[in-house]
Amino acid sequence: MNIQVVTNEKGKKTAVLVPIADWEEIQKRLNTELLFDEFANSINDIKNDIEGVSKLKNARNLTHGH
Repeated sequence: MNIQVVTNEKGKKTAVLVPIADWEEIQKRLNTELLFDEFANSINDIKNDIEGVSKLKNARNLTHGH
């Protein structure tokens, strides 16, 4: 990965340039991690519903605001 750092006249880092192929790979990894996080949260919600800790909303209630 060939990353370039951009600095201002005082030497403060202001930006980073990442080759597009590397950026696309980073985005794929981030999206995969978010998917797994959402899946884990959903499993936890189901577990809480089964244990009576909280109640899941059904799809009809979500779409009709009940």
